[in-house]
Amino acid sequence: MKLVSLNSRDLQNYTIDSEMLKKSHRPCVLILRLKYKGARIDFAVPLRSNIPPSAPKNHYFALPPRPTTKSGHRHGIHYIKMFPIDRTKAQKFNTDKMFYSIIKAIIDKNEKLIVSSCQKYLKDYESGIKPPFSTDIDLLLNQLNK
Repeated sequence: MKLVSLNSRDLQNYTIDSEMLKKSHRPCVLILRLKYKGARIDFAVPLRSNIPPSAPKNHYFALPPRPTTKSGHRHGIHYIKMFPIDRTKAQKFNTDKMFYSIIKAIIDKNEKLIVSSCQKYLKDYESGIKPPFSTDIDLLLNQLNK
């Protein structure tokens, strides 16, 4: 898995969905070839610094807090904000800073758990279990395939 981001121009393609996170250059975990509706699709799963305390634990993978993480909130990989991506548009995220090198090491160590959690989320989503505030994967997939 890689840490990637999208530039503001490529991110504009996703603004059709109001739940899509709109901060360009936000770090995301690139997960290749997850199963969704019988197809293998590449997904990006954003890192968020303020996942609300009410978020179910199966909706995110917790990471060490960032300086911007509010008290009681979580920093982590937020599955409900995942979106399909054209991997050729993904830019390598700079992990030279100490914090992101630690985050990358944690992600690498937990790769199987993260991938299986994302796949489970997609399976649930496909069967109609769509949490509030989740991205509209079908809408974004249609936009991506235009």
